[in-house]
Amino acid sequence: MTGALDGLRVIDVSEGVAGGYCTKLLAGFGADVVKVELPFRGDSLRRAGPFQADVPSIETSALHLHLNAGKRSVTLDWRCPSGRALLRRLVERADVLVVCDPPPEIHAGRAVVTQVTPFGAAGRRAAWRATEIVAGAAGGYLGMTGDPDREPVKPYGQIVGYYAGLQAALGTLAALAVRDRTGKKQTVDVSVAEAAAFLVGGALQRSAVTGRAIERNGARVVGFGDGYHYPSTVRPCRDGWVHAHSHNRFPELLGAFIQEPSLNAPELLADRLGHADTVDAALDRWLAERDRWTAVAEAQEVRLPFVEVLNPGEVVDDRLGQHRARGFFPEIEHPVVGAVRQPGPPVRMTRTPWRTARAPLLGEHNAAVYCGELGLEPRDLARLAAAGVL
Repeated sequence: MTGALDGLRVIDVSEGVAGGYCTKLLAGFGADVVKVELPFRGDSLRRAGPFQADVPSIETSALHLHLNAGKRSVTLDWRCPSGRALLRRLVERADVLVVCDPPPEIHAGRAVVTQVTPFGAAGRRAAWRATEIVAGAAGGYLGMTGDPDREPVKPYGQIVGYYAGLQAALGTLAALAVRDRTGKKQTVDVSVAEAAAFLVGGALQRSAVTGRAIERNGARVVGFGDGYHYPSTVRPCRDGWVHAHSHNRFPELLGAFIQEPSLNAPELLADRLGHADTVDAALDRWLAERDRWTAVAEAQEVRLPFVEVLNPGEVVDDRLGQHRARGFFPEIEHPVVGAVRQPGPPVRMTRTPWRTARAPLLGEHNAAVYCGELGLEPRDLARLAAAGVL
């Protein structure tokens, strides 16, 4: 069976997580994504640690192995005239061009151009650079994480970048639908900071409606007012952490279950969130005698929605076998790294399956693309490589 986007040609000249995730999604759904990388250096994702065996290498970065999986790689220095000419020929054959900074003097032809930048293509900050933490701060996301009496805490990894990449992929597909329906192509302009603001849009809307800012609340649920049936929080147990949640229809169930009658006092039931310290202390006493799996099993038996807090390695180990049952972590052979276990499809469709493939070696598809598709001769490749163009 073919993928949902089989036949779609994408040229990816982007750098970083947002553009890389956008084209990873398109590749997974079946698009032919050609990753255009600078000679010798490659995409910046290749230089981001951690690396296999902690030895830096352009082929063994975990981020590259994840985000560039399923793509083809060609090397090209599009900053020089001959490189721009080759890039122009690649783009002329494409449906989509994904960029962070538009390469100069490139006419996109019929291709939808998706541009992913920290602050968008217009406005006072259009030319600004930004890291993940800057975009998250500018979009309001950073201001919602951490303890209320401490500085904001940056969430792990690049959540904002991934979310911007998701929006870029969605916008790209919408623009393609318009082009195919009307014949009119357009540019997709994605701001990573705006993606962060959209991610926390519910909180921003709540602040606009109520006139009250959402305050950081540590591991406790954020944004709920008086009368909310707390807990919804992360608390320690004997071997780690558990997310504990009240039963919203039967708030008195928690106190009865952990044998803490004081939690069902009328004044406490009327304002659980206002008595969060008391609730946490009671939970901690109960959890201290149990490991995660036992605590969760006992709570779920009475319909209290507790869940274990797992680290990524534990998710891959899949103690309950849920991921194995769905084949979510297939093992892919890579010529340098060896067997690599990859996350599977984020979306499953019954007739057009997700495509799982390894990440390419730098410039692995130069001959296939430049000679097989653009008609260059092998001697042309050798000459361009000697000149530093490929």
